Amino acid sequence: MEHILTTAQMRDCEKRSDELGVSLSQLMDNAGEALARAVLKRCTQQGLRKCVILAGKGNNGGDGFVAADFLVFAGADVTVLLCCGEPATELAKAAFAKMSDAVRVTSDPNGVFDGCEVIVDCVFGTGFKGALSQEIADIFTAANESSALRIACDVPSGCNAKSGQADDRSFRADITITMHRKKLGLMFSPTRYFCGETEVADIGIPVQCDDENDCPVSVCDEQFVKDILPVRLPYGHKGTFGRLTAVCGSDTYVGAAGMSVLGAMRTGVGLCDLCTTHRVVTSLSATILECIYTQLGKDDKGFFLESNADVILEKTKNSGCLLIGCGIGHTKQTEKLVARIAEGSQCPVVIDADGINSLAANIDVLQKKRSDVILTPHPKELSRLCGCSIGQVIDDPLGCAMQLAEKYDVTVLAKSSESIVVTSSGCIMTNAGNTALSKGGSGDILAGMTASLVAQGCRPQDACAAASFILGRTAELLCKDASPRSVLPTDILAALPKSLKAIEE
Repeated sequence: MEHILTTAQMRDCEKRSDELGVSLSQLMDNAGEALARAVLKRCTQQGLRKCVILAGKGNNGGDGFVAADFLVFAGADVTVLLCCGEPATELAKAAFAKMSDAVRVTSDPNGVFDGCEVIVDCVFGTGFKGALSQEIADIFTAANESSALRIACDVPSGCNAKSGQADDRSFRADITITMHRKKLGLMFSPTRYFCGETEVADIGIPVQCDDENDCPVSVCDEQFVKDILPVRLPYGHKGTFGRLTAVCGSDTYVGAAGMSVLGAMRTGVGLCDLCTTHRVVTSLSATILECIYTQLGKDDKGFFLESNADVILEKTKNSGCLLIGCGIGHTKQTEKLVARIAEGSQCPVVIDADGINSLAANIDVLQKKRSDVILTPHPKELSRLCGCSIGQVIDDPLGCAMQLAEKYDVTVLAKSSESIVVTSSGCIMTNAGNTALSKGGSGDILAGMTASLVAQGCRPQDACAAASFILGRTAELLCKDASPRSVLPTDILAALPKSLKAIEE
C-alpha cells in the first residue's frame, strides 16, 4: 500500500530532516528544483516556453522562486506574479533574493496570462484553510480559464491539505507535484478533483523520518485486498467460512436487513443467522433462501426490545462476528439493547446505522466491552459519537476518528466520498467508488460485507478497508457500461461475484 502523510506528519518529517542534517533551506532548494524539472519536462515534451509562476509570501512561494531561477537558467521565459505581496518567511526571502534578474517580477495581475503557456501555482501550499480572498480568487479564475498547462506545487492553492475541503474558486491543476509524500487531504473530495494527475517528488528527506510518524496512513489498493481475503480451502465447508449473526431490520425497515445479509453472503461467509422481526422474516424468507432466521420480540411499532439481548448474546458464543444496527430504528429500547450487546458480546461486533445512533446515548459501555468493536459512522453519526459538531468532523475527519478509536480502543470506519479506517495504531484510506453508492442501502451492504470478512477471520481494520474497496470497485466496474444515477444497490450485490473474481485473479 502507498504511504501518505498528514500535514502534521509532513511538518514533523521536515523538522527531523533538519535535525539529521538536511536543512529546511536545502529542502526548499530541492523542492523548487524538483518542481522546475517537472515543469521543464512538460515544456520540452509539448514545445512550451512562456511560464508564469504564481507566488505567495510563504514557503510555497519560496519553492516557486527557486523553480523560477532554475527555469530561467534552462532557457524558459519566466514571470513571477507576487499574489500576496513581498515574501514574508526567512526561507522565502532568501530564495527571492537569489533569483536571477532574468526573472520578471510583478504584482500586477492584469494581462499576466497573455500568451502564457504554463502556469505554476506556488501561492499557499499545505497550510491553507478557509476561503480565498476575492483578489486571489480572481487571479485563479483567470488562470483556470486560460488554455495554459496548469501545475500546482504540493497542493492546489485554495485546497485544504488536512481535510480535503476546497474553495470552489481554487486553482484547478492539470498536474500537482507534491513533495516527499502525498498528503491526506489530496486524497479527499473535493480537493482530489482539483489536483489533476498527482506526482510525488523526492526532496531528500531521509527515509527514517517517515518511520517515526504516529498513526501511519496508507491507501488501500487491489493487491492489499487480494492478500487479506480469506483463503477458500478446496475442501472447506460452510463451517470453515465463518458464522455471522445479524441483528438487523424492523417492521419499518425491511430492506436494510435484506441488503446487509446479502452483502455478507456475497462476500463469502458460510452461515448467516438473521435475527429480526416476524414481518421481516415473512418478507425476506421467500426470496433470500440461504439465511437462517431467528424471530425476535418487538414493540407495538415494530422495533426491537431490550429483552432480546439474552438470545442474541447466547448466539455470540458460536459466531465469528455479530452485526447490529442496519434498519433497527432508534428507540429507548434499542439504546438499551445495543448497549448490552456492545458490552457483553463474546465475538467481534460491527455496529452500523441506527446501532450507532442507539449506542451514542450510552457510548461509555465500550469501556467494558469483551471483544473487538467496529463502528461504521458517516459524518453525522461520527459527530454524535464524538460529541462534536459535524463541521468539526468535516474539518478533521482523521482527528475525530482517531479520538474515538483511541478513547474506546475500537476500529472506526469513517464513511464519506472517501473512507478512512482508523485504529489507535494507524489509518487505511480507501478512495474507490463513485456516486452510484449515493443511494439508500449501500451502507447496509458495506456493513454486511465488513461483518462477513470479520466472521471469516480478517482483522477488523483489514475487513473494513477491504469491504470498502470491494464495494467501491464494484460500483466503478458497473459504471463502465451504466450511468451511476441508475445503478442501484441491488445491482451492486448482483455484480459482487464478478468484481471479487477480478480482484482474486
